Amino acid sequence: MLKNYFAFSLLLLFSINIFSQDAISEDFIDRCNHENCYKDQIEKIISLILPEESKIESIEKSEFPGVYKVYFGDLQPLYVSEDGRYFLYGQMFKIDLQTANVGADLYGSYKSLEPSVKNLTDMDMFEKRRSLMKEIQESELITFKSINEKHSLTIFTDVDCGYCRKLHKQIKEYNDLGISIRYAAFPRSGLGTDTFTKMVGAWCSEDTKAVLTSLKDGKEPRLEFCESQPVAKHYAIGKKLGITGTPAIITNEGELLPGYYSPQDLLKKLKS
Repeated sequence: MLKNYFAFSLLLLFSINIFSQDAISEDFIDRCNHENCYKDQIEKIISLILPEESKIESIEKSEFPGVYKVYFGDLQPLYVSEDGRYFLYGQMFKIDLQTANVGADLYGSYKSLEPSVKNLTDMDMFEKRRSLMKEIQESELITFKSINEKHSLTIFTDVDCGYCRKLHKQIKEYNDLGISIRYAAFPRSGLGTDTFTKMVGAWCSEDTKAVLTSLKDGKEPRLEFCESQPVAKHYAIGKKLGITGTPAIITNEGELLPGYYSPQDLLKKLKS
């Protein structure tokens, strides 16, 4: 939705430029010579074009000289020029060059530059996900820990989701491969629904692992309820993470792996 919004916004850049001249004086735009001033003018100008429900959360320098990252509730930032008049909503890449020896003769060695390309936008999104995941306490997760743990993942799950049930039936296989699984709650049907109620019951029970397993087996265990349930909180964080379906796997590095992976495929993915 935001991509469509910004595609439309690009058509409005000319009128935005005129409007910003009325709302913000040229003297204000041109007088900046330090970072805080640039951030202030970026916030004033970019606020004019954001959707009404959006709010600027933070403005940070990017690796691209003269360009700032503007976070406004989406995982992916806007890239904005320091005067606030130009922006991009898309992928930013960086080319790193390393010197490599390619050969030698009587006169010496020959060297060349070997390029490697980094997706800075992906790295920014990984960092943002890691930051959001810190809001979830370890004690809020239902954990199936591997005795020989090599990888630890958080999986946003739904007790009525077919592929979530399939994944859970193989939980021992994941654990045997050294993969520990920590479940966070993400009732796809939303808050206040039957699935939400079931998941609150699982998270509030004394034996969370047993009740969660029973629900995923299609049974109807006795459910308990508590005011301290984290299901609504997990659901809200999941939305911010960009999760739209389950299972949704979040690695410790902040990568989102949507959908079901077999135990062997998941291990292969984690090793790649």
